[in-house]
Amino acid sequence: MDRGDRDTMSDEFGSLPWKCDAGTMSWCSRPRLYWLTWELSEQEGCTLLCDREVAEVVLVASQNLELVCKEGWMKYDCQRAFPTFTTSRPRSNPGRKPAGLMQCDQEDVARWTADMYRYPPYQYMQKNLMIGRTGELRLPSIEEKEFMMGFPVNYTINAVPKGQRGTQAHLDLRHTLIGNSWSVPVVAWLISQLFGRLGLCPWFTPQQIMEMLTPQGQVYLQTQLWRPPLRPLRRVDKGDQGQLVQKLSHLISIKGEDILFNTPSSHMCKYHRLRASVPSKLWRWKVIAGRRWSGQKEHINSLEMRAVLTALKWRLEHRHQVGHRFLHLVDSLVVLHALARGRSSSRKLRSPLSKINALLLCSSSTALWGYVHTEQNPADAPSRWGRRVRTKFRNA
Repeated sequence: MDRGDRDTMSDEFGSLPWKCDAGTMSWCSRPRLYWLTWELSEQEGCTLLCDREVAEVVLVASQNLELVCKEGWMKYDCQRAFPTFTTSRPRSNPGRKPAGLMQCDQEDVARWTADMYRYPPYQYMQKNLMIGRTGELRLPSIEEKEFMMGFPVNYTINAVPKGQRGTQAHLDLRHTLIGNSWSVPVVAWLISQLFGRLGLCPWFTPQQIMEMLTPQGQVYLQTQLWRPPLRPLRRVDKGDQGQLVQKLSHLISIKGEDILFNTPSSHMCKYHRLRASVPSKLWRWKVIAGRRWSGQKEHINSLEMRAVLTALKWRLEHRHQVGHRFLHLVDSLVVLHALARGRSSSRKLRSPLSKINALLLCSSSTALWGYVHTEQNPADAPSRWGRRVRTKFRNA
């Protein structure tokens, strides 16, 4: 923003802005101007610089670098934050006056060209990249960007319908959304200054804000699941997995016997259009049956319901599973809602759904249905196997 636009906004708003860069608080630089109607107070980790042309607030906090990097990767230059994330704009030519081109060497320019000039050239400089164990260099992934900006991992995955996900256009859109967003830690601290003054919350320090935005710093189970870590969990005991299911059984939706976890600040609404996925990586999985459907062509929702029926039959064939309460994850919202209600207006879904209800009734079992994104569904790959599995329940 140039000085003219800044002065115009200040005149319209009636006050001067505060400048704040998230780079002193997190591993991502994000200088922005904030027009506020409340006063800011200095505290631990916060310094106000008012003797400049633009008043500036400096927020200092410590964020573990390993938490913002995927497993096997690390920032090449561990002494400075990543530059401001920008929008993703692939094109066939470099455009007019690319930012930072004079600072790049030949290798940086080669990476920029190979990536179809998506970002400004300085983004491809070695110091601004991630380095793998084998020395491979790459830009930060969308999940790493979301984490550094303070959003939950895969927060932008719902930007398009499910059928359009997984494409390069979808990925570019997600990067663009992050490139146009604010830094959550900075905004959270600014709002805490207002709410603290009104007595609605404590006066959180920048470090406390950063700790609350990490998976390890969560208190409520819903928020822990809403903010999964970037790195996979290790050494998950079977007992812990069972306790997790028991805790999840208390997060019942008002629509039926399905799992729905909201953050403590979320409101329970009558119709839940956006559902948070239960992280499937919290459990260890093994394949019991899997093959590509070879019968007559059916709708995907009908096949999803058949898969639930197959899994239920396997479960009830084991005596120790009869008469229990269990959790089952599905990646279809249509199937989830039909299972939760126990009925469906679809003729093709009614037949397998009636069998599921009958099996649950005669076995005195209670099913809790949960939603999992297709990208996180461990049963997605086995359902695409090309050959038929001879055994009825493989590895059971």
